[in-house]
Amino acid sequence: MSDDYIHVVPEKPGFVPAEARRQEAVSYFRKIAPKAGEITALVSANLVFVDCAENFEEIRCPSCKAVVEQDWWQEWMNKDFGKKGFTLRERKMPCCGARHTLHDLAYQWPQGFARCDIQAMNPNSRLSAQHQSRFEAILGCPVRVIYQHI
Repeated sequence: MSDDYIHVVPEKPGFVPAEARRQEAVSYFRKIAPKAGEITALVSANLVFVDCAENFEEIRCPSCKAVVEQDWWQEWMNKDFGKKGFTLRERKMPCCGARHTLHDLAYQWPQGFARCDIQAMNPNSRLSAQHQSRFEAILGCPVRVIYQHI
């Protein structure tokens, strides 16, 4: 059996909204996805990678749109990860020389790095632009929505 998750994470990777805002976001998720399984607000001590799992298609350079080779990206992921999680150091892209972090890359489907993750298991729906805007208002920051299929 497979599971689907919707992750709502701050666009700024290290940002953690106040506890009251996180709980309000969980309550809002329950309201818009009443058939979802577990809905939680997770906070990590360090940056973690929030991936789309089986939804993954490709990674592109945000500057020149060239496809990023997965072996090169995996090597970068390994170098960027340490005892305190991911550091998100800028690195020169092999395609055009532009400097980006792992979080900056154009992932198809969206993925990202975060310390705060508001997530719903098997919500049986997608978030509309209006839902995303409401999450942004509740959390007090721009958010990235990640659809994960496991």
